[in-house]
Amino acid sequence: MKYDVIIIGAGAAGFGCALTLGSANDNFEWAKDRKYLILDNDRSDMKVARYNNVTGVEQGINGIDLLTKLKDQLKKYPACELKHETVTKIVRHGDEFMVEAKTGNYQASIIVLATGLNKFDIECAGVVVKENTFVPKPNLIYLENTNNVISENLYVAGLASGVPTMFSCASGDGAKVACDIFYKWAGKVAVVHDTKKTA
Repeated sequence: MKYDVIIIGAGAAGFGCALTLGSANDNFEWAKDRKYLILDNDRSDMKVARYNNVTGVEQGINGIDLLTKLKDQLKKYPACELKHETVTKIVRHGDEFMVEAKTGNYQASIIVLATGLNKFDIECAGVVVKENTFVPKPNLIYLENTNNVISENLYVAGLASGVPTMFSCASGDGAKVACDIFYKWAGKVAVVHDTKKTA
């Protein structure tokens, strides 16, 4: 199946991007019938974290429970799909990308890399891995980008883009990338607000 956007990584940035994308489908004609896929290897750093300072999130929640809540929230958007999958290679074919993974291949027009800051071991032309000097710990990476863009229709979001290592920063960066994609589709600034207008 072909997807409009494939997000690689289901952490704060991956969910921030997917939830924002999925929420647009019933609100804008240009988003109608679009399909989104998150591919995740189930190794998110969120699984070993505890959160105390995330706005609107129960203080002290552990990462496993927060991931469960995010997965449940994603299910409310039928345009979004989450698959347990390890991506090995991304190949551009004209205006499309082929994503090769251990158990299958997937096709999309847009790719969002939300792979975190520990490593990047996906074969993908144009991706430059750099030492992450924005964090206090050594041996961490980010992917070279300009305003979240690596190359045409290849985005990076969250910690992999170099934002500070906080859940809120990563999640917001994922939502920002979704809004950048909306701009591409709509041809103008488009934001899916959290509340619907009332008469």
